Amino acid sequence: MADLTWEGNSKAMFDKCIEGSPKPFRAMTEKKLLEACEKRAGDAKKVTEDILIEAVKEITPKPFLPMALKALEPLKSS
Repeated sequence: MADLTWEGNSKAMFDKCIEGSPKPFRAMTEKKLLEACEKRAGDAKKVTEDILIEAVKEITPKPFLPMALKALEPLKSS
């Protein structure tokens, strides 16, 4: 994984997204989610919970987005 710093529960949220993906799509989901997080984290390389949620919104197919966001809700600390 890139040299990212995970803040709050962002790493747990990331892991939950990967676990929630169908097995055939997990590697692709992890790659795309990491890329989206890295893009948003910028030079600071700090992934906040908000950055992770925005990345999830970007890469998750629309029909599955409500389910993904609902799964992450209990992990949000703010």
